[in-house]
Amino acid sequence: MKSKRVAPSLSAILLLLLSACGPAVADSGELDLRGGLALLAQARYPGSDKQRLLLAPLIEARWRKHAFLSSLRGVGYETELIEGVGVSAALTLDTHQRRCKDGPRVQALDEVKLAPALRLGAELALGPVFVNAISSTRLGKRSTYGGRGSSVELEAGYGLLPAPGVMLAFGGSLTLMDARLGQALLGVDGRQAAASGLRPHRVGAGLHSLGLFGQVNYQLGAEWQLFGKLGLSSLRGDAADSPLVQKKHQPTLALAASRSF
Repeated sequence: MKSKRVAPSLSAILLLLLSACGPAVADSGELDLRGGLALLAQARYPGSDKQRLLLAPLIEARWRKHAFLSSLRGVGYETELIEGVGVSAALTLDTHQRRCKDGPRVQALDEVKLAPALRLGAELALGPVFVNAISSTRLGKRSTYGGRGSSVELEAGYGLLPAPGVMLAFGGSLTLMDARLGQALLGVDGRQAAASGLRPHRVGAGLHSLGLFGQVNYQLGAEWQLFGKLGLSSLRGDAADSPLVQKKHQPTLALAASRSF
């Protein structure tokens, strides 16, 4: 990825904030650094009608433009295969989670915790049109509830440069999940139904949500970068029919500021 391209990121906090901590590519030196802060407003868990605010550090070190160590992206490598086509791989955290304290409907259920994950990404840019894809495979213990499972998130949209240093993008997104992760987040098995009083519910593999987004990225001078993104996703299929869901339409807002060093 190069800073001159409009290439939004994907998935919860990583997807919303990745662009704010994009590559700190310089013309000289092998090590590039970027740091800052980001604020994220999102649902407490998929389907919740309550929001939570998260403050996250944006810290990234990049070696020779390709290898990176990041507070949001983990440790990995990315490269551009040909003009407009990029790929990446990283060991990071999968941010899907659900906690007992997130609401009365989930307080009697097993928690889904953050888990280490293998994240693979691909980007395609055709002029102002872009398509991004990221797959995340959780590498937690099999004995841990929600420790394993996979998701794939896709974004497609249109980017434009209305003024020097200003990048705008608009588009749509979708999320796919396998049955293990979908069931862990929004399913209710017999044991959980007995403990919570909720009806049993099975979540199979397939479409999890559809969404729309708009974002702005502003380069303030040679070092500072400001970022904002507003998204709205809608749960679909088995996920939308879950008894845990209080609100199918899930808004998200991300604001960030970062500086290259």
